[in-house]
Amino acid sequence: MFRTFKDGQHYAKVWPRHAVVAAFTESTVIPAVHMATRWMPALAVINFMVQWQLQGQELLPQAIVTSLFLLSLPLQGWYWLGRRSRSPLTPQLRAWYTDLTRKLQLQPKPEPCYLDLAKMVKRALDELPPDQH
Repeated sequence: MFRTFKDGQHYAKVWPRHAVVAAFTESTVIPAVHMATRWMPALAVINFMVQWQLQGQELLPQAIVTSLFLLSLPLQGWYWLGRRSRSPLTPQLRAWYTDLTRKLQLQPKPEPCYLDLAKMVKRALDELPPDQH
């Protein structure tokens, strides 16, 4: 399970930030996970303190549960990204991956996953002219 979180963090670092991949879900999930990683711990503490101050001891379990939920949001994002990074490509994306490897004169992997596609797109954006991505 921890490997999946690490894979998600690695996938987020590798994923290119470019208009070519703007339609992918990752282009919205990765910035959201980064924002959640930065702000959710503070929001969880504020949430707990406000609920505890306003509602007292009788609703303390609800305050704890909602704060734990807020803390789990970045973990859910990293987990999803980790699972997605190891998912096999759809036939259309596999064709695009194969086309990019051919243009870069590289050997394609037999069973490429989304992480392989991200690496290939990033390399293509760095090395190929804009009309060949």
